[in-house]
Amino acid sequence: MTKRFGLVVTFCLVVFTARGLFAAERPNVLFIAVDDLNHWVGHLARNPQTKTPNLDRLAARGVTFTRAYCAAPVCNPSRAALMSGMRPSTTGVYDNGEDWRPQIPTEKT
Repeated sequence: MTKRFGLVVTFCLVVFTARGLFAAERPNVLFIAVDDLNHWVGHLARNPQTKTPNLDRLAARGVTFTRAYCAAPVCNPSRAALMSGMRPSTTGVYDNGEDWRPQIPTEKT
C-alpha cells in the first residue's frame, strides 16, 4: 500500500509539473464594441471616405471577424444579451424604449 501510494504521488507530481512546462501562454484579448459601426466602414470594405487608421492598424496586428451575429436587430436587446449572456426572450428586453439593466438580476451581469 505504501509503495503504491508513493507511486501515485510521484506520478501526480510529474504530471502537474510537466503540465506547467508545456502550458501555452495565454493570449491577450481586447474586445472592442462600437455601436452602429457598419460593415462598410474602415478596413472591412476599404471605404475610401472613411479614415480609421487606428482600427486598421489594430486589425492588421490581430484577428478580424468578418461575420457577426446578434441576439436582436435593435440595440437594447442585443446589448442586454451581450452583457448578460441571456437571450431577449429570457431578459424580456425587446426594444430600445427602456433601460435594460433593471430587467436583469445583478448576479447575472
